[in-house]
Amino acid sequence: MARSFTGVFTAAQVAALVREAAAAYSGSRQVLVEGYRVNGAQLLSPTRYRYARTGSELDGHKNGVLTSLVREHFGARLTTVTSSYNFYGVGDHIGIHRDAPDCRYAALISLSGNLGPLDVYPHLAGCDGGELLKRIENDAAGTPVRLPVPYGGVVVVQGSVLPHARPPATLPCAVATVCFG
Repeated sequence: MARSFTGVFTAAQVAALVREAAAAYSGSRQVLVEGYRVNGAQLLSPTRYRYARTGSELDGHKNGVLTSLVREHFGARLTTVTSSYNFYGVGDHIGIHRDAPDCRYAALISLSGNLGPLDVYPHLAGCDGGELLKRIENDAAGTPVRLPVPYGGVVVVQGSVLPHARPPATLPCAVATVCFG
């Protein structure tokens, strides 16, 4: 349900993505969600971060190497649904959530050496949105699996199936996110 990959991008490609993300930051928008909401199977969580549209650098990879990576390792024929650059300041986070139903797989590319791990909850994958919310509210979500997101590496999770969270950032960091459906 989740895998981490290294060696997907060259150092020059990662540097180009970092430059593109840095240029996009000035046009970024704040996302702030105060509490949990259930939308069918999807669980929306307390969230604080900034996001920006991607440019031609990431767009070229999402329709090339990233699509191939997901197809090869997950056996799925997918198309890109959305992509963004996400920026986390100190304390910014995304609580336990599932991605939208059309985001079957989410690919995360660390553009900062200090991104920290992604928390995944495979033991909660079968819970519907209401059950997932009950477990969170009762402090019964359990212990997450901490999945490292290596700088320039790619982590792929079944976004709409596997509950996951971005713990509060301890340093400013950036990640490119691409959803496939």
